[in-house]
Amino acid sequence: MRKRFHVDDRNYERLEEWSPTEEDLQRNFRSLWAEEHTLIWAAHQPEQWGVRLAQERGGTPPERDDVLGNVRNALEHLDDVAFEDDHAVPGDDEKNRSLRKLPDRRLAISLGGDSAFGLIDVHELEARALTAVNAIIDELEQAAVDWYLEMASHD
Repeated sequence: MRKRFHVDDRNYERLEEWSPTEEDLQRNFRSLWAEEHTLIWAAHQPEQWGVRLAQERGGTPPERDDVLGNVRNALEHLDDVAFEDDHAVPGDDEKNRSLRKLPDRRLAISLGGDSAFGLIDVHELEARALTAVNAIIDELEQAAVDWYLEMASHD
């Protein structure tokens, strides 16, 4: 969706008969914004699970990504914010503490570049998520091998 957004945006500027319409650009914006929003939520959840797993096993929890957590929380509470230009900013009340903790106390609502909401590098986030998923897969596969070897040794 990110590639499509950028290609259509560039092609719109050409104003050719085959160029996307303004409605196409708006549809792309809504789709990409929703995907980035979902990505942030989805990336934050395994981080939470990793902390809980380490605590349950008596280990040291992995370091949390504060920016990721604060972006996720700020997105959850967008109904409590004010808007300036293309940014969500804290309102006059004390709500949305996570938004106040973000760099420059603002969250980009516009799209562009390789960062979600102007703060999260999506490629790095994807690599981090794949690392976490692969670690879980490796652990499950090792547990299956250990179980099999245990069962085979009882024969």
